[in-house]
Amino acid sequence: MSIKKTPLGKNSDIPLIYDPSVLTPLSRLDSRTKAGLEEYTSQFEGRDYWTSYETSWLNEKGIPRNKILNLSYSSQSQFFIESKSLKLYLYSLNNKEFRSSEEVQEQIKEDLENSLKTEVIVELENKPRKIEETFTSIDSEDLDKIDSHPLSLSIEPEEEADVTEELSTSLFRSLCPVTSQPDWATIYIRYKGNKINHKSLLKYLLSYRNHQGFHEECVERIFSDILQRIRIDELFVRANFLRRGGIEINPVRVTPGNSPEIIREIRQ
Repeated sequence: MSIKKTPLGKNSDIPLIYDPSVLTPLSRLDSRTKAGLEEYTSQFEGRDYWTSYETSWLNEKGIPRNKILNLSYSSQSQFFIESKSLKLYLYSLNNKEFRSSEEVQEQIKEDLENSLKTEVIVELENKPRKIEETFTSIDSEDLDKIDSHPLSLSIEPEEEADVTEELSTSLFRSLCPVTSQPDWATIYIRYKGNKINHKSLLKYLLSYRNHQGFHEECVERIFSDILQRIRIDELFVRANFLRRGGIEINPVRVTPGNSPEIIREIRQ
């Protein structure tokens, strides 16, 4: 579906009755083609992870129940879900009665799979995921300025031996491609290969500050840019975006054969 036909950036009434028709799939191919990423899609695998902290419904007596909703689907799916449409869909569950949380889980799974035409993993939990604490922050790197356009990455002189690093920055910001509202995230990068200059990496990531792009597109661009500029044998890129409307989006992209694991960021 064209982004112009989605509810994003438009005034929308909160549904008072269950309505799966509000779910709006977007074409990954269209998004990647527009971003110039189509030719790089064979270089990565991954999943898009979503968490809703405001998932609620009614039991058979009409009493509200709520849990944390975790869902995910493959980055190779034909479609990805438009975020506002997912919010509206979850709102539409608020006044629907279910016999159990398992029934809610199955209903959400069925509706999302019908919309996205792919397998969706759906879990309703009482507690959030554990918090990531192992990556080394590059936030304190001393920069003279930041640039408004993505930059090439430089490489520090190293011996032939591979370097393995786990790096992060909590300073990342991009903009919604429709509303231009800011989206804040912590970016996690794990790699094995030639050493990346930390200052140039931070400068590059901060250049997204005024870039308009979907969360998924930003992660795929970061992943592809690193692979194009540096000899990398293994690469993992995850963006833990802060929640909007009770929902956080966490795309993960990895080199084929690696695990796209998801861990919560401390600000989430």
